Amino acid sequence: MRLFSLILVCLVAFQLFAQENNLLKLDDGTALFIEEAGEGQPMLFIPGWTMTHRFFEKQVEFFAAQYHVITYDPRGQGRSDKTADGNNYAAHASDLRQIILKKNLEDVVLVGWSSGCLAMFEYLRGYGYDRVSSMVFIDEPPKWVGDTRTEWVYGSFDDYRSSLKSMISKPADPNGIIDWMLAEPVDSVSKDWMRKEILMTPRPIALSLYIDGLISDYTGEVSNLRSETPAMFMVQASWYDRAKAWLSKNTPHSKVVEISSHAMFWEKPDAFNALLKAFIESR
Repeated sequence: MRLFSLILVCLVAFQLFAQENNLLKLDDGTALFIEEAGEGQPMLFIPGWTMTHRFFEKQVEFFAAQYHVITYDPRGQGRSDKTADGNNYAAHASDLRQIILKKNLEDVVLVGWSSGCLAMFEYLRGYGYDRVSSMVFIDEPPKWVGDTRTEWVYGSFDDYRSSLKSMISKPADPNGIIDWMLAEPVDSVSKDWMRKEILMTPRPIALSLYIDGLISDYTGEVSNLRSETPAMFMVQASWYDRAKAWLSKNTPHSKVVEISSHAMFWEKPDAFNALLKAFIESR
């Protein structure tokens, strides 16, 4: 019994040490959970709204053989500190900047998923292309609300009214989010860990980030993407034609590819990783 207790204490201590070793302290004292694997050119993956580094596990496994892969939980999400302030995408971009500087990263491939792209847009707004070699935007328009007939947006404000009202009155249902972002039904084990990761974001923080995304407009940042820094937009099939038409007009030198779902990188990692690898190596 004593041996078992000793083993249990050692295991807990090891887990706490591992957790502490993966924390990056920012200038304001906030700790971000970060993981690194591999060597070479850095690839930095940014998860979406309420998501965590775990969703990119299959990219880490693949790209770490050739690249220095960095994944992390943004402020307020996952295992990173939950703060009263800074729960907006300008602050997330500032945190991203600190990761790049504190890790002394150069020639970075930035890969943002969903609202993680908003942190990238804010990075462009605040820091330009400094230390960035290429940018990949996974299935996120430059603004959420607008004219669905002429713009690439999620919908009108009326489309968002009920979901916003629901978020204020009760917690969002992670099952609905998971079902929406995948093309095929997911097994119960996978759905369970995804739900737990999403629920690590406290509701007030999730709401703050949601509202910030709702009122933001990055069409200028997309229209001003420079041709000498390669950019690729990966867009799910359900709105690919609309997105392709808008992007071809507003950023004609950027690459646009169709993907099968909002989270194809997890659902069909082999096909996704091949697309991403081909883009990076085509520079």
